[in-house]
Amino acid sequence: MRTIFISYRRSDTEGEAGRLFDDLAGRFTERAIFMDVDGIQPGRDFRRAIEENIRSCSVLLAMIGPQWLDSVDELGKRRLEDEDDYLRLEIASALQRDIPVVPVLVRGAKMPRANQLPVDLQELAYRNGVEVSHARWKSDMQVLLRALEPYLEGVVEAVPVENERAGAVPASAAAIETTTIDRIGRELAHFIGPVAEIVVKRAARRCASAAELCRTVAHEIESPADRGRFLARCGQ
Repeated sequence: MRTIFISYRRSDTEGEAGRLFDDLAGRFTERAIFMDVDGIQPGRDFRRAIEENIRSCSVLLAMIGPQWLDSVDELGKRRLEDEDDYLRLEIASALQRDIPVVPVLVRGAKMPRANQLPVDLQELAYRNGVEVSHARWKSDMQVLLRALEPYLEGVVEAVPVENERAGAVPASAAAIETTTIDRIGRELAHFIGPVAEIVVKRAARRCASAAELCRTVAHEIESPADRGRFLARCGQ
């Protein structure tokens, strides 16, 4: 049973959403979390899949980054104005069902005002949010986990903490050499600081090649120019 629903827009918070998924999966197991990339099977109607998973979740985490409010489609129309926009469907469905919605603000994003939102999302403006940042990710995650406890108590059990060797690379990242992962981490550190090592090792769990890993973690860099420099340094 999915109990935590992560709502995010790839162009806005893909990196942070993936990192959040990893941290929550380490605490509650992957089966307790719904995120569209892993949770919707190919060929399924995403609207029905969203509705089914919203119905069974205990809390929805709305990832809000700098582009969340003003993201536009290929025609220049604001995505939130589209009634079939998957992110709007996710949050509106949770609000209509009175499911707790926790805004998770990343990279300095601010809470949207009610008058900036479609009618079916306006209630979001009055929900207390939690801020998370690269520099304080570990401590911010503790704040978020405490905020989730009332909604998950008696519904999902935390998994035991494994005694993993500090800094160890997960076995699933074996497709990418450890030296390559370390090198990419050092390059990323030039742009986001020491947290880069953790970001890269977590992302490596989901990537099958060094090129894919570089593209994935590049989203952690806010400046498009710096993102391009990072990819160039990685040979991409």
